[in-house]
Amino acid sequence: MLPRERFAWIWLGALAVVFGAYFTYLSVNADAVAAMHMGQRIGLLALALGSLGVIAALTALLVRNREEGGGLAPTDERDRLIAYRASSFAYYTLMAGIIIVGCVMPFTTSGWDIVHAALLAIAVSESVHTGLILHAYRRGLRV
Repeated sequence: MLPRERFAWIWLGALAVVFGAYFTYLSVNADAVAAMHMGQRIGLLALALGSLGVIAALTALLVRNREEGGGLAPTDERDRLIAYRASSFAYYTLMAGIIIVGCVMPFTTSGWDIVHAALLAIAVSESVHTGLILHAYRRGLRV
């Protein structure tokens, strides 16, 4: 398995676990979350995002140390094309989510609902990006 593919698998799993736990906690404990102070809500969000940062940093370090020479293999044209295609689909997914969050939701909801919807749009677009990278490495790249 290529190092970029290994990182993508771990990153997709981390996104699913961390954001799944975060949004499940928000939906199951809606009354408790509504009663939280601003600092507590920011702390909960920082805990979720900080854990993603730690997972990404540790995974990148482990992948680099495992490779010979201490670094990732240089990217070739195939890797760049895979990243470009995945990024373009993720960009359109993110834009659709942010248009809903920024143009529709301010007229219907407010406060933390908008923050959570924007975070969900980011999480979905990052999952699309990583999923398409994995698909391209597993199934091949169709030009």
